[in-house]
Amino acid sequence: MSIVKSTESASRRDGGVTALARGLAILQCFDRPGAQFTVSELARLVGLSQPTTWRLCSTLIDKGFLVKVPGSSALRVGAPALTLGYAAAQGQDLRALVRPYMEQLTTRVGTTVALSLYSGNEMLSIDQTMGSFVVPGQPVGWRASPASSSAGLAVLAVLPDEDRARALQAIAERDPASWPRRQERIERAAAHFAQHGYIVLTDMFDGQYAAASVPLVEGGTVPRYWGLSCSGLSTTWTVNALRPVGEELVRIRTLLQPAAAVIGALG
Repeated sequence: MSIVKSTESASRRDGGVTALARGLAILQCFDRPGAQFTVSELARLVGLSQPTTWRLCSTLIDKGFLVKVPGSSALRVGAPALTLGYAAAQGQDLRALVRPYMEQLTTRVGTTVALSLYSGNEMLSIDQTMGSFVVPGQPVGWRASPASSSAGLAVLAVLPDEDRARALQAIAERDPASWPRRQERIERAAAHFAQHGYIVLTDMFDGQYAAASVPLVEGGTVPRYWGLSCSGLSTTWTVNALRPVGEELVRIRTLLQPAAAVIGALG
């Protein structure tokens, strides 16, 4: 009998964690200004049945985190959710926002994770979390062409067309002899990003190092473009080995990008 009670207790605990995760997944659907969804639409987005989604939404409505749109069957985020989001973003900068996720990734994969900012047609290293392996010669403050760093290639993949054209022109003019090779690398990275949501670079420093990266776009009057990357020896970090790292970077980007998009406007 004690075993049955223990199992039932564990089931309730697991059920509570599952319900919380599902409720948070519903709230994450409202990740853009003015977003509103019906329960049916939310059920499709989170992959749950409509009755289950309605029960979760009912709880969120009861707690004020969702509210009904007047004259509609749709829902939108309520004041408590907005208050939490504003409190989290107010006074933060993107570096502080990203840092805990960098530390978590370093703990998981054991190598250095770097955050870089696109500035003056270069990638400027802003922050690092040090793992068991560090790519030499790339400390905080290090600058590199966006065509020669994984973070830069990730940024180039999401720059607006006009900004991207100017960046490519600057890269070509800086070293015309290397431009055909760099152009091919940029195009290959953009295609990989379009398909997988992250980029890989396997020929850093004459093929010694490899990396996976994702871009982050900081909002505001003038958007700023960042690259989050994880790198290591190419003998260990093959394209296949980097796949789970890239997928983890995509997961982190999915979590951070909505906040990054508004953090500059609130600063």
